[in-house]
Amino acid sequence: MDSLEEYRQKRNFNQTPEPAASGDALPAFPPGVEGRFVVQEHHARRLHWDFRLEAEGVLKSWVLPKGLPREKGERRLAIEVEDHPLDYLDFEGEIPEGNYGAGQVLLQEKGFYVLLKKEPQKIKFALQGENLQGAYLLIKTGQAENHWLMIKYL
Repeated sequence: MDSLEEYRQKRNFNQTPEPAASGDALPAFPPGVEGRFVVQEHHARRLHWDFRLEAEGVLKSWVLPKGLPREKGERRLAIEVEDHPLDYLDFEGEIPEGNYGAGQVLLQEKGFYVLLKKEPQKIKFALQGENLQGAYLLIKTGQAENHWLMIKYL
């Protein structure tokens, strides 16, 4: 199955300004960088933050109900959700009522990341954004299949 199939099934692109996967090539990133990341503040039914890492030609995505950890040692619940197309890196706008994820999406931060280590249950990476910088860890919690813990460790 195409990793964006779930994303497409949840949306009506005649009603939402969210991008469908265009397939257009994005500019290359600097040497040593694994990919791009984006953080979006999402005013849906409940305020949350969407964190996305570029990997395998898509944006791997997590919802953080309380935002990203900012201080060393801080940890936050991160709920893995469906992959999003790379076009979502620049998405900002209002998803109309009656559509999946209805509400305002604001671009909060974007930049590049360096992958430090990747295992099935653990991802270590360093963010290089305008405001978000430092090393982070995503660890599967085991409480639910899609529950991770995001920790800032440097």
